[in-house]
This record gives sequence, C-alpha cells and structure tokens, in this order.
Amino acid sequence: KIALLVGNNCYQHHPNLMAPVTDVFELSLLLKQLGFQVVSLLDLNKAEMVTAVSRFLQLLGKGVYAVFYYAGHGYEHSGRNYMVPVDAPQPYAPENCISVQRILQKMQQQRTALNLILLDTCRKWYNPQCALSQVQPLEPWGNTVYGYATSEDAEAYELQDGEFSSGIFMKYLKKHILQEKKVTHMLEDVLEDIGRDPLVTGKQVMEIKHTLKEARSLTDPI
Repeated sequence: KIALLVGNNCYQHHPNLMAPVTDVFELSLLLKQLGFQVVSLLDLNKAEMVTAVSRFLQLLGKGVYAVFYYAGHGYEHSGRNYMVPVDAPQPYAPENCISVQRILQKMQQQRTALNLILLDTCRKWYNPQCALSQVQPLEPWGNTVYGYATSEDAEAYELQDGEFSSGIFMKYLKKHILQEKKVTHMLEDVLEDIGRDPLVTGKQVMEIKHTLKEARSLTDPI
C-alpha cells in the first residue's frame, strides 16, 4: 500500500490556496492508519513534480494498492486532467503542467491491484487556444478509480473556519475513508455528503469514475 500526496499552495503566477497543506497532512495521517507507506510533498515546481511521480512509480508493482492525491490548481481539457505546478506561467498550457492520465497510464503498466486517483482541483479550462497533449487510451485492467472533487467544468471550493482551512472534498473524505467497504462505495458516501452541504449546493458535485472489477477496499490487509 503506497501513497503519494502532493499539495500546491504557494504559486508564483496564480492566486495562492489555503487548504492543500492541511488536506495533505490530514489525509497522510488517515492513510497511515490504513497501513499505507505515505510520501507527502508541498509546493512543487514542474521538475519536482516529475521527479516525485517517477520515484513513486518505481515503488509500484504487482498486487500493490497505489493512491495518488493532488490538491492545488488544475484544469481539464477535452477529458484530460492537468495539475498546475507552482512555477507554471499565466495562462497555463499543457507543456507547463502535469498530465494525470499519463501518470495513470504508467501506474497501470506496473500491474497494480488498485489505482486510486483523488483530484482535489478545479476542472475549468480558460485557454482554448492550446493543443492537447498526446495520451494513449488506458489498458482495460479493471483496477482504476478516479475521485474528482468536483464535476466537469466546475470549481472546487475551500472552507475557511478561523485559522483552519480545508477543502470541501477533504472535509467529507476524512469522515468516510477508514470504512471497511469497497473503495467506490466509500467515495459514493463522500459524494452524497457533499451533495447535502448547503455551502456548495449547485456549485460543487463530486464525480466518480472507475473500472474496478473486484471489491477492493483501502482497509484490505496486504
């Protein structure tokens, strides 16, 4: 059980965020309770993100449960998701950002038993002039789960409560993540809770996509 958590708060050319630092810290504690080896990193530039991901991929192998969580600025363009490093210029383009689909492809090549991708980012796209990066379609291994904090072309919101800041997604994920149930069912509980939150009604609805063909749970003993 291996997890890489990345939270980008302090951007050079974009508005700073507040929640990722807290959300990465809280998720790392919960995943450790579930028996994961966790690497948590904050405020990475593009080169650092590339290095972190390649080291993470080296740790994966057959039967591994792999979790990749990213909180920070991001966007979606024609069904492809990009994470924005802290040094990305304005406006951002695919060549300045990190493709989530490309990471997932490489995770799949390691024959993992479970790939869980949690993206706590916005999915709005502001730069229609950009070309798409080339990504091959995923192999049909039946081992992948996406949890998007928000639906396509929508924002993901942060909560500020005095000194404490948290993403709406993490507020409810931490409530359910220790449950002994199939990971997709656990995420459905998170989706329903976010859907009932009056602060984000009509603004943020979580989205789940998956090809998980076996009842894998984050609580499974490995």
